[in-house]
Amino acid sequence: MKNFSPLNLKNLSLKELNARANSLKDLCLKIDPYSPLSSEEQDSLRSLGLNEFSDPFRLTNELILRMEDTIEEISERTKDVPEKLLH
Repeated sequence: MKNFSPLNLKNLSLKELNARANSLKDLCLKIDPYSPLSSEEQDSLRSLGLNEFSDPFRLTNELILRMEDTIEEISERTKDVPEKLLH
Protein backbone atom coordinates (compact mmCIF):
# COMPACT_ATOMS: atom_id res chain seq x y z
CA MET A 1 0.00 0.00 0.00
CA LYS A 2 1.24 3.47 -0.83
CA ASN A 3 1.83 6.22 1.68
CA PHE A 4 -1.17 8.60 1.54
CA SER A 5 -1.89 11.80 3.37
CA PRO A 6 -5.49 12.93 3.88
CA LEU A 7 -5.12 15.32 0.96
CA ASN A 8 -4.19 12.70 -1.58
CA LEU A 9 -6.83 10.24 -0.42
CA LYS A 10 -8.89 12.00 -3.06
CA ASN A 11 -6.58 10.47 -5.67
CA LEU A 12 -7.58 6.94 -4.66
CA SER A 13 -10.41 5.02 -6.23
CA LEU A 14 -13.26 3.87 -4.03
CA LYS A 15 -11.90 0.33 -4.29
CA GLU A 16 -8.49 1.52 -3.07
CA LEU A 17 -10.10 3.46 -0.22
CA ASN A 18 -12.02 0.38 0.88
CA ALA A 19 -8.83 -1.69 0.76
CA ARG A 20 -7.10 0.96 2.86
CA ALA A 21 -9.95 0.94 5.38
CA ASN A 22 -9.74 -2.86 5.61
CA SER A 23 -5.96 -2.73 6.12
CA LEU A 24 -6.35 -0.15 8.86
CA LYS A 25 -9.08 -2.18 10.52
CA ASP A 26 -6.91 -5.32 10.45
CA LEU A 27 -3.98 -3.41 11.94
CA CYS A 28 -6.15 -1.92 14.68
CA LEU A 29 -7.42 -5.37 15.62
CA LYS A 30 -4.05 -7.10 15.40
CA ILE A 31 -1.54 -4.64 16.82
CA ASP A 32 -0.84 -4.23 20.49
CA PRO A 33 0.98 -0.87 20.57
CA TYR A 34 2.40 -1.71 24.00
CA SER A 35 4.18 -4.85 22.74
CA PRO A 36 7.07 -5.11 20.29
CA LEU A 37 5.85 -4.96 16.69
CA SER A 38 6.81 -7.60 14.17
CA SER A 39 8.67 -6.51 11.04
CA GLU A 40 5.50 -7.24 9.05
CA GLU A 41 3.47 -4.95 11.31
CA GLN A 42 6.13 -2.25 11.02
CA ASP A 43 6.09 -2.56 7.23
CA SER A 44 2.30 -2.26 7.19
CA LEU A 45 2.46 0.83 9.40
CA ARG A 46 5.16 2.41 7.24
CA SER A 47 3.02 1.86 4.15
CA LEU A 48 0.40 4.02 5.87
CA GLY A 49 2.92 6.75 6.60
CA LEU A 50 3.59 5.79 10.22
CA ASN A 51 7.28 5.62 11.04
CA GLU A 52 7.35 6.23 14.79
CA PHE A 53 6.45 3.20 16.87
CA SER A 54 7.97 4.04 20.25
CA ASP A 55 4.97 5.94 21.65
CA PRO A 56 1.96 3.60 21.94
CA PHE A 57 -0.44 6.46 22.61
CA ARG A 58 0.67 8.37 19.51
CA LEU A 59 0.63 5.23 17.34
CA THR A 60 -2.94 4.47 18.43
CA ASN A 61 -4.06 8.04 17.76
CA GLU A 62 -2.42 8.07 14.32
CA LEU A 63 -4.13 4.83 13.34
CA ILE A 64 -7.48 6.20 14.46
CA LEU A 65 -6.96 9.47 12.58
CA ARG A 66 -6.04 7.63 9.37
CA MET A 67 -9.10 5.41 9.73
CA GLU A 68 -11.35 8.44 10.28
CA ASP A 69 -9.88 10.23 7.25
CA THR A 70 -10.40 7.17 5.08
CA ILE A 71 -13.96 6.56 6.27
CA GLU A 72 -14.85 10.23 5.79
CA GLU A 73 -13.56 10.11 2.22
CA ILE A 74 -15.54 6.95 1.49
CA SER A 75 -18.64 8.47 3.06
CA GLU A 76 -18.27 11.70 1.10
CA ARG A 77 -18.05 9.83 -2.18
CA THR A 78 -20.91 7.46 -1.50
CA LYS A 79 -23.43 9.72 0.22
CA ASP A 80 -25.54 10.10 -2.92
CA VAL A 81 -25.07 6.57 -4.24
CA PRO A 82 -27.93 4.11 -3.65
CA GLU A 83 -26.89 1.33 -1.26
CA LYS A 84 -27.55 -1.43 -3.80
CA LEU A 85 -24.97 0.05 -6.18
CA LEU A 86 -22.20 -0.11 -3.58
CA HIS A 87 -22.15 -3.92 -3.37
